[in-house]
Amino acid sequence: MLHKPFSPTEMSFMDFEPLPVSDSPFLLLKGNGNKIEPDDCIFTFMSIPTGSLFRRKIPVLCNKLFIGSQYGWIFLKDQLSEPSIFNPLTGQEILLPSITTIPNIQISYANADSSHMRYVYRRCYTSTFIEYTDEDFHGGIHFEMIVASCPPASSCSNLTIAAIFGCPESLAFLRPGEGRWNIVEDGSYTDLMFCNDGSLLALEYLSGALHIIRFGDEGFWVEKLSISMPKMVVFPNQYLVEDAEGGILHIRRDNDVTEQADGSTTVVTCEVLVLRLVVSDNSEKRWQRIEDLDGGAMFLGTNASLLLQAKDVKGAIQPDCIYFSDDWWDLTPRCRRDEPRDICVYSMKKGTIEPYCPLLLSSYSTWPLPIWFQVSNTLTN
Repeated sequence: MLHKPFSPTEMSFMDFEPLPVSDSPFLLLKGNGNKIEPDDCIFTFMSIPTGSLFRRKIPVLCNKLFIGSQYGWIFLKDQLSEPSIFNPLTGQEILLPSITTIPNIQISYANADSSHMRYVYRRCYTSTFIEYTDEDFHGGIHFEMIVASCPPASSCSNLTIAAIFGCPESLAFLRPGEGRWNIVEDGSYTDLMFCNDGSLLALEYLSGALHIIRFGDEGFWVEKLSISMPKMVVFPNQYLVEDAEGGILHIRRDNDVTEQADGSTTVVTCEVLVLRLVVSDNSEKRWQRIEDLDGGAMFLGTNASLLLQAKDVKGAIQPDCIYFSDDWWDLTPRCRRDEPRDICVYSMKKGTIEPYCPLLLSSYSTWPLPIWFQVSNTLTN
């Protein structure tokens, strides 16, 4: 298979009615239940500040899964976890290198007409490849998250892409001009965030340790920060966010998972902890719990996290609150296809967690997982 060098080039274009900047951010939901034909592929953008609904027919998104949104672009993967980046405002699509360019994933076989293929996976960088069924593969060996170092446009010459792919949650990255994914072999990660200097922050899944990946002309290197971590129960969902002052926030979200009598599973957020990285005069680093966002608001879930400063909190958005979308990939879609998604809002001042989203209906919130979507003046002008 020939892999072209990655570059932020426009791959396709369609006309889309712009979404108003004043109504941003949005919650992007599938709006027509289980229909899968491109002509029926209607998506709903629900404005968080106003509650207004904007429905768009976007055939490109048909049968694609959302794994994030950043800079007004949506990160996607198809049914074989082949990744791409799509701009619903302009119709531009950037195709990323195949998941099979990851060193420990290979194609096992394909039909004569190449309409079907299966992957094999080499776990933990051993010498043995293990063949998985299609169902097993989609349940764990796929892209779970993609983030970008800058807006994916032709003017961004230093665009670097980072991704988490599962079983275990390994880290891959892609630099301009490269046609295949590079691997960081040490660590299992749960969230990623690019810094202003182009380095990448990566949060380890179990320990909560913070790693910094720096990129140079000769390759990359990993720095492991030694930070004292508060003792607490295991939080399955963790997020990194840059605050208004350029500091680092670490948010932990615990869930109550209940198996129903019919075999389905209900997931509800039950506890949230927000920490800020504090550096003392002697350069000692520690996580400190905080109780507010200085009047701002945060949006977390299956995507690069979004923090609004107090001046941008408007309409129905509540200050000092965190809005969560559902990001339980491992329980989706088999045992939760018809269950409501865990979309909620956490008030840091009150300490309360309440369900969120007036459209919390199975036809809107089942699949793909809903994501937060921010529109900027740069994209709409």
